[in-house]
Amino acid sequence: MSIIILQMSKFEFRQTQSLETRQEQRMMAKLEQVAVLELPEEDFHRLITEVEQSPLFQRLYRKEKVVRYQRFPGTDISPHFHEIKEEVLADRGSLDIESLLLNKEGIVRQIQRLGIDKFRRYFLCPEEGMSLEEIAAECRLDLDEVKEINRLVDEFSVHSEFYHPSTLEGAQAVRYSKVASVERGKDGFVIAYFSPHLARGRYAVDHEKVEELASQGAFSEEDMREVRRLLRKLELINSRKDTITRTIQAIVDKQALYLESGQVRALLPFSQKELAQKLEVVPSSVSRAISHRSVDTPWGEEPLKVFFPRPRKFRKELVRRLLEQERAPLSDEALRRKLEEAGVSVSRRLIADLRAELKIPCSRTRKRKSPAE
Repeated sequence: MSIIILQMSKFEFRQTQSLETRQEQRMMAKLEQVAVLELPEEDFHRLITEVEQSPLFQRLYRKEKVVRYQRFPGTDISPHFHEIKEEVLADRGSLDIESLLLNKEGIVRQIQRLGIDKFRRYFLCPEEGMSLEEIAAECRLDLDEVKEINRLVDEFSVHSEFYHPSTLEGAQAVRYSKVASVERGKDGFVIAYFSPHLARGRYAVDHEKVEELASQGAFSEEDMREVRRLLRKLELINSRKDTITRTIQAIVDKQALYLESGQVRALLPFSQKELAQKLEVVPSSVSRAISHRSVDTPWGEEPLKVFFPRPRKFRKELVRRLLEQERAPLSDEALRRKLEEAGVSVSRRLIADLRAELKIPCSRTRKRKSPAE
């Protein structure tokens, strides 16, 4: 009996240890995701460049074909990215542009000769798993020229912030990162990223094929450890891409009327908590995703936080709009009923408070001041 109890105690101890280990691993994974989500845009794109230029990634992507790009629906590369024009080459107002394009006029000419379609197809959003030699043959370029164009694209992606700088100025010298342009397309709005790293989408990994290759001896034990470390990095990069892209997509869906009109009154109430529930993430992830980030809209640049108006502000705007449109003075109760008909539930007392904040007198006073009277 004592032996059974001892064995059970050992089992429970191992179970507790295993549970604690799993909890620690989950905590570490969350901390890693937070760290990657909070990276400045330039550092994030530099991380992607380092990963994608590694020999192991190139092997998995081009040779073994176990990694591929998976574009997010409703996204594209901004047409402004490949506007490498003569005036940009001649611009010496930015030290970054000068150093980036120094002695690269020949490569820029090759890009211009290729044309936008081929440049997009083979370098910005490359076809799945094409080798550098195949790209060189298709584009009639030397292998070194293909490598040089790829390096230039990576550099522009890393430094996309200075190439498409934010014009916003936040409190306490907050610096915004303009990540995309929300543009009208044939079937609605398109999220046009300024960086190819984002426009290419997430990494899709064939894990079954990885294990199959390992079982066939394609990777040594040390190689497999490196493969798993690399795949973990891809997961973290995917996590950030997923969160930011899905956040912007949700904003576009929710605030389509605002994006169409540019009128503040068209903004719908939208909380970060509501979005977090929709994306099935913690609210802090949404907060980090929109913090200090902005997008270009059809009328100009906007911080992502603008698309999350507070409910009180939204209701005040609706009350103001109803009062502006009234033909005869409406009582607070009449205003409440009209808002209720529009699907917005508020109390008469809140209507009175909002009207007072707008510095608009009650209906009796407005009636006495009416010209008809």
